[in-house]
Amino acid sequence: SEGWVMEMCGYDMDGTGGVWVAQRVPDSGFFVAANQFRIRDVRENAADMMYSDNIFEVAKQKGWWKPESGPLDWAAVYGNGEFHHPYYSLRRVWRAQSLAAPSLKLSAWVDGPFTRAYAFAIKPDRKLTVENIFSIHRDNYEGTEFDLTKGLAAGPFGCPYRFEGQAEAVAGKEGRLTPLKGEFERPLNIYRCVYAYVNQSRSGLPDAIGGLTWFGPDRPSTAALMPFYAGVTNLPAPMQTGDLLAFNRKSMWTAFNFVANFAMLKYSFMIEDIRKVRDRFEAQALGGQATRENEALKLWKAGDEAGARAMLTRYCDGNAGAVLEEWWKLAELLYLKYNDGYLNTREGMAQSVFYPAWWLKEVGYEKGPTSYQKAAGGK
Repeated sequence: SEGWVMEMCGYDMDGTGGVWVAQRVPDSGFFVAANQFRIRDVRENAADMMYSDNIFEVAKQKGWWKPESGPLDWAAVYGNGEFHHPYYSLRRVWRAQSLAAPSLKLSAWVDGPFTRAYAFAIKPDRKLTVENIFSIHRDNYEGTEFDLTKGLAAGPFGCPYRFEGQAEAVAGKEGRLTPLKGEFERPLNIYRCVYAYVNQSRSGLPDAIGGLTWFGPDRPSTAALMPFYAGVTNLPAPMQTGDLLAFNRKSMWTAFNFVANFAMLKYSFMIEDIRKVRDRFEAQALGGQATRENEALKLWKAGDEAGARAMLTRYCDGNAGAVLEEWWKLAELLYLKYNDGYLNTREGMAQSVFYPAWWLKEVGYEKGPTSYQKAAGGK
């Protein structure tokens, strides 16, 4: 019936010492964290806070905090601020809170890593559904100034993924090589995501039925989140099979990851095909949830707890099996439909899908070999 956020860290290089703090999320609250501490002032003896006995003493001994300076700011005292670049974490906090409560009109720009602009928890404009949370996980800043499906970096077909790594060195005016400085926005829906999940906890139901995880391997935008109840007696084999160095058609991870990677070739087209399949499975699972849980509850109340668990296990196993089978069909569809850059359908093969005009201009299409004459300024 309560939700708490717990954050912890070490304070000695030998790894033997640690401190922690926890704060209760208000009943109507929406909390988000993204690779940085989010708890701020530690209030002594507050009903909505808990912390390790040494939290104040360690900060004083290390010279990180003086009591006369005011409350101990957990994030500022024990945290490093941003994780990778100035908005690696904060941009996602801004986006998630903005999606949950647009009325707040939060600014995407702040004065530093320890800004107070984004509260520990906010009240959403409306009660959030499971689907709303799915959508937040899948966000690429669409419709904002940071929209990763737009611009030259997204390519001609709006791919939102930006690979990470050390930028190639470039020569400066003096001829010396220096790393190219810059950053891409870090979205909630990152290309290297291993899995996404949404947990439901309903205290009005037995734990075996009320505890539910919606789980999808790989990045959330191209994954169908499937329900798995706390009461299942085992997980489907495809959910327990995975090897990054082996292509296995019996693995849910491989199926989802393959489709996601293939979709990069013509993202704005293929994502529509993926969404149709993804949304259909999720709609079926959500639409049948109440009936399914009522049936399990009847068995449970009748004293047949094993029967309830078996029923939920059969459903989760069957649903996962159907998803896996359909995902490989989806992979085949994408391969055939977009083979060699064309659009291939029963109505017409090799339909041309050319590049958008804005992209052609950006990449110098007009400077191509349109004449036997050497272009002005050409080499």
